[in-house]
Amino acid sequence: MAKFGKNSAPGQAIGLIRTAREADAGAIAEIYAHYVRETAISFEETPPSAPEMARRMAAILETYPFLLLEDEEAVIGYIYGSVHRARPAYRWSVETTVYTAPHAHGRGIGRALYTRLLEILTRQGFHSAVAGITLPNEKSVGLHRAIGFVPIGTFPEIGFKAGAWHDVSWWRRTLADGLPAGDPVPFPQLRL
Repeated sequence: MAKFGKNSAPGQAIGLIRTAREADAGAIAEIYAHYVRETAISFEETPPSAPEMARRMAAILETYPFLLLEDEEAVIGYIYGSVHRARPAYRWSVETTVYTAPHAHGRGIGRALYTRLLEILTRQGFHSAVAGITLPNEKSVGLHRAIGFVPIGTFPEIGFKAGAWHDVSWWRRTLADGLPAGDPVPFPQLRL
């Protein structure tokens, strides 16, 4: 858990970062539904229900962190790590995903969530984090650049949604240098 309060740096989110629980699935599904219905940022076409979101969260939490930021008891953002690819050689790489409630943009929530997530992923033993950004999305590009991700390529016209083709830009950040000391530690086994 990390708390961001009145003494946080300017632009820092105010709230509590903690591990998501099943009871949070409705609030998380509500935030995500906006991006599914109103944007091409997510390539899903139908927002998942709260029970489906709870199922996804439980599956992710078997290995990766799934964190949220609360402000006055309301969930206003979330972030998680997930499998990048299923082949064994990819196990030291992790894909990241972050969403902020639309009314809460510009408060530093994404940066605060990412800061905590990347700390945990590094402690777990992951080597690199990757993120896909549907273009155009200057806010997400700016966030990823600001926290140390670098662009590594773009898949042109890879997704079709809302009557148009969309590119996805891929970004990467090194979490740890050198050779792995062992397999990444599953999130539930990590001492926080």
